[in-house]
Amino acid sequence: MVGAVAREATAVLVLSVWREGSPPRLAARITYTLDVAQAQRVTVTAAGVDEIDDVVRRWLHEVEAAHQQEPQQAGDASVTEE
Repeated sequence: MVGAVAREATAVLVLSVWREGSPPRLAARITYTLDVAQAQRVTVTAAGVDEIDDVVRRWLHEVEAAHQQEPQQAGDASVTEE
């Protein structure tokens, strides 16, 4: 590697969904992180489409905001340089 190159964070969200209750409605366990290189993970449960949607949208806004705070890097040097 020629020099240290800043990498962009990789965010991940895992959504597990099932039906429960009477009458049945969607329930979800949502685990996410804004950067897989960090140890911090958040796990929440949500019930119903609107609540699940709120959690996913909030995460997307957090990812967008975090990306805007990162310094911009040009090219793909971190992948191609040795």
